Amino acid sequence: MPFAVVSGSTRASVTASLSALDLLNRFEALVCAEDYARPKPDPEGYLLAARLLGVDPADCLVFEDTELGVAAARAAGMEYVLVPPPWQR
Repeated sequence: MPFAVVSGSTRASVTASLSALDLLNRFEALVCAEDYARPKPDPEGYLLAARLLGVDPADCLVFEDTELGVAAARAAGMEYVLVPPPWQR
């Protein structure tokens, strides 16, 4: 099952975070702020990730921690799970 990260952060920041957690090699695609023009809630980032993975957006499941991200996933035609940050639980 292919996995991607779609983030509003820079590629350097995303790569550093995933490397520190030893997770970078678990993702086939990284879509970061410099890869798309319109930020969430626009679906552009999610649609780019689906295209890079070679999967239909309708076959994607997004794990999101913000309402803007949920709106972007919904607009992309993707299913989603809202995972609130620990301080909001």
